[in-house]
Amino acid sequence: MPTSRVHAVLTRELGPDWRKKFSSFTALPAAAASIGQVHRATWSDGRAVAVKVQYPGADDALRSDLRQIGRVSKMFAPLTGGMDVSSLVDELSARVSEELDYRLEADSQQQAAVGFAGSDEFSVPHVLAGTSRVMVSEWIDGTPLSSAAALPDEERNAVALRYVRFLFAGPRTVGLLHADPHPGNFKMTSDGRLGVVDFGLVARLPDGLPAAMGRILRIAQSGSAHQMTEELRAEGFIASDIDAEDLLDYLGPFVEPASVPEFQFTRDWMREQFTRVKDPQASGGVAMKLNLPPSYLLIHRVWLGGLAVLSQLNAKAAFGEVLQEFLPGYGPDPV
Repeated sequence: MPTSRVHAVLTRELGPDWRKKFSSFTALPAAAASIGQVHRATWSDGRAVAVKVQYPGADDALRSDLRQIGRVSKMFAPLTGGMDVSSLVDELSARVSEELDYRLEADSQQQAAVGFAGSDEFSVPHVLAGTSRVMVSEWIDGTPLSSAAALPDEERNAVALRYVRFLFAGPRTVGLLHADPHPGNFKMTSDGRLGVVDFGLVARLPDGLPAAMGRILRIAQSGSAHQMTEELRAEGFIASDIDAEDLLDYLGPFVEPASVPEFQFTRDWMREQFTRVKDPQASGGVAMKLNLPPSYLLIHRVWLGGLAVLSQLNAKAAFGEVLQEFLPGYGPDPV
């Protein structure tokens, strides 16, 4: 946005005396995304802050896009096997629309900041002010998570493990799943913690992750294909008759990282999995018989997105131990 437009948004949202709230304000954005940009500034009390400003008209444009996706989804529904596409698009539209109201994001980020305050692993910036289109929060200095790929093995693996720990710790600790696992939202800070920003897209899980997730994963690891299939059916993941052994074979590679003392993620492994799951004939055509319940949409997004980031980082760690600690139902005796 031109500086004049940024100032116009700040005037409308924070009032004509908005400049008095800041000791300084950098005109050029420090970062930009699809619906807004971030400016670095200094709060009136001297704290470095990030000022997130929404693009004028971004809300109307995004809602228009979501309506178009809804219309198109009805055309493609017959091609997606058992997937209830309309329900998924409705859920996606509802959650993405929430990103347009920075007050919701401010509430989520502050909830996480309070919940993780004092953590020696994670740092979430506190929110200082917010309206529907402007949010001011503490600034976090750090190196983007993506740059961890260049670190020595031990440091890279430690950072990757901390990233996974945050994704699973959020639901249990603060009742929120950060649903945008993009590495740009995570920073390696100078004190060794993982800084986390952008809580616009979250899954609100006041009771933590579903216990069925851990229970089903543990059953799959045991090799009990029939029991796993019935549990998945009860959760709404199966839309038609399916061979239990084929299903276990199909899901096996995604179960493996938690089944071994340490697992090595690689880009080749990730490419192989995406190629396999996109093949409608894989494992007896299992993919066309599966459904994704809307309540699991953002969990699914984080799970696959997290696997992709770990593969980009070439990470190796004891990921099963993270599930033992944070995933309900994933005990030795699932209930």
